[in-house]
Amino acid sequence: MLHQPRLRFCCVSLFALAALAGSTQPVAAQPNPCAHTMSTVETSLCIAKVLEQKDRDLALAMQKVATEAAAMPGGQFPTLWKDNLTGFFKTSADPEDQLAAFQQARRNACVYMNSIAFQGTGFGIFVSNCEIRMTDALMQSLD
Repeated sequence: MLHQPRLRFCCVSLFALAALAGSTQPVAAQPNPCAHTMSTVETSLCIAKVLEQKDRDLALAMQKVATEAAAMPGGQFPTLWKDNLTGFFKTSADPEDQLAAFQQARRNACVYMNSIAFQGTGFGIFVSNCEIRMTDALMQSLD
């Protein structure tokens, strides 16, 4: 059954995640899946694969939210949900469009937040790690 806090978070996730990503509180203690790498190139490739998998998982979770919203009894909730997304939040109710918008907003926020490290070779790694944390935060709220 779809919970109101989960739906509310979906609607405002792009705004809230920007704040979460800047937080000093960890989303969850997670092991570094790329700790085994021996170079910046290996780390970059590994982190890119982790982010791709997270995005696939997020796409499934967003589809689940849309499916649950559409299955709500009474017929009014799906219309209200879509109207809020398209009218008030000026976004799409389509999970694929939502994912693309989230990815762009996530990338922009992470590039901005990590711009101090721009001169270093690890900039892409910092940005990708930020994107992973933001995706994890959204995934936690969708559970």
